[in-house]
Amino acid sequence: MTRAGEEVRRAYGSLTSEQQSALDRAAVEQGVSVLQLMEVAGWQVARWLYAMTGGRPAPVLVVAGHGNNAGDGLVAARQLLTWGFPVAIALIAEPDGLAEPVASHLGAVRALGATIEVVPGGHVPARLLEAPIVVDAILGSGIRGDPRPPQATAIALLPADRTVAIDLPSGLDATTGVAGNPTVRAVRTCTLTAMKAGLWTPTGRRHAGQITVADIGMPAAAWSAAGLAAPTLVRGGELLTIPTDTVADAAPPV
Repeated sequence: MTRAGEEVRRAYGSLTSEQQSALDRAAVEQGVSVLQLMEVAGWQVARWLYAMTGGRPAPVLVVAGHGNNAGDGLVAARQLLTWGFPVAIALIAEPDGLAEPVASHLGAVRALGATIEVVPGGHVPARLLEAPIVVDAILGSGIRGDPRPPQATAIALLPADRTVAIDLPSGLDATTGVAGNPTVRAVRTCTLTAMKAGLWTPTGRRHAGQITVADIGMPAAAWSAAGLAAPTLVRGGELLTIPTDTVADAAPPV
């Protein structure tokens, strides 16, 4: 990798799946709960979607799994509802089986009147997928190998021309950038805390589309405790869209 590429990675980050997990654990040990991080993450995703539409409310479908990625999507859905966006949620899980804090966020968005369709088998109805914006909140950075049903069923249904992804496209390995079978094809991706190593790869870029990095307030003490360096540009609540040529500079050799 060139020196310019190394500088770009220092600026935006390059977290592996293991590093992201270690960072999350360190944040909890420093007194910042998963619920708090999820709230800020979802808020940033909602701000990103709001800016994407120019603040003009448009129908949004959030396709949510059962893990933390789903929680981020549910928080974003709640914020968008507050801002006047018609929001529907396709939940690929049984509500009674959701763990905290995802269950709490589902209850909050339900209380605001969101349209929620439970599809535990992953068969998202075609009428919901007609929404002009489809949000992939199915799988997060911990996936290894090919997605399995029911998540795989839903992933295969998401429209490539209208899907945007939270953190990284579901099915993409956050560390290696290898795309599982299937993997979401997104037009845009809002990755949280820092760039993921897999998003720097050519395959990651093809599946992620235009990439924005969102600061979610990860404590400096958590970075230090995890033995990691925080990205130098991801601060101040910024939403930083990464230029295409920058991604090419930082991509590993093929």
